[in-house]
Amino acid sequence: MATPPGNLPASPAIPLTADVRAAYQDLYDKMQTAIDSTMDAAVIEALNAMQPQVDRILKQDEEYKLSQDTNIFAALQQQISDTNKGLKTLQGQISSISSHLAVAGDIIAAINKVLTLVPGA
Repeated sequence: MATPPGNLPASPAIPLTADVRAAYQDLYDKMQTAIDSTMDAAVIEALNAMQPQVDRILKQDEEYKLSQDTNIFAALQQQISDTNKGLKTLQGQISSISSHLAVAGDIIAAINKVLTLVPGA
């Protein structure tokens, strides 16, 4: 049974839990699908700005799993915080231009899942 969002810690467990990692991966994949399927320059620009941030979380999580390095731990915590702040901005941008993006609902849902699993940004 899933833990209610109000009971989640401000910072996610590191390395990321399978659910949190899957949420970030799903968001990354949905962003890529949207980039590949739209001609809207504003959408592409917004997604291109945030997708690398999500990718960094996934890569730093993997690096931390391999090395257990405290510097990577701190960097990953900061990356998650910065990325989730940017995701909140992206969420608003996509909502305002969603009429031009058929997959906006999928991206918004993926962002909501990440922000629900990791609310402490």
